[in-house]
Amino acid sequence: MATLHPLLQRQPQPFPRYEPLSEEKLEDKAKKWQQLQSKRYSEKRKFGFVEAQKEDMPPEHVRKIIRDHGDMTHRKFRHDKRVYLGALKYMPHAVMKLLENMPMPWEQIRDVSVIYHITGAITFVNE
Repeated sequence: MATLHPLLQRQPQPFPRYEPLSEEKLEDKAKKWQQLQSKRYSEKRKFGFVEAQKEDMPPEHVRKIIRDHGDMTHRKFRHDKRVYLGALKYMPHAVMKLLENMPMPWEQIRDVSVIYHITGAITFVNE
């Protein structure tokens, strides 16, 4: 008579019964989780230095970057072409954000904050 493999001979163990946590244990777990998350997502300090919030640049700054990088045939920008090709992937999102924030017919002008790549490859409306 053939014997079964030792792992197949064992009887399967039943699943452990689920017992609801007491209020005290639940609060303790919630507190631990909150501490972990606050540590994980808090401001990162590097050797006691907290990086300051970046100030908004004037609109002329973004306009100058876009104007200067308008003609990509200049030798100065030959290494930026790869960045421009990579930015094409995000172009539909940039256009959607632009359309979302167009001024309404009764508004003369709408000032919005923008996020832009330093090469001028892509600019997003950040609203």
